Amino acid sequence: MKIIKGILNYIWEVIKESIAQIFTLLGFFIAWLTLTGSAQQVVGVATVIATVIWLATIPLRKEE
Repeated sequence: MKIIKGILNYIWEVIKESIAQIFTLLGFFIAWLTLTGSAQQVVGVATVIATVIWLATIPLRKEE
């Protein structure tokens, strides 16, 4: 039960962080849309990797 509660808390934190950074993510998406070819691929991969790292490090940034 404790594990499920921890997972649900983490999902809630991910949702809150994503809402707080919605305009940054929107800017990344617009940049991706305006590019073509290999530049679009590089920006897309970099955006996904940066977002995953940012969401994975939520516990490190959390103030208690």
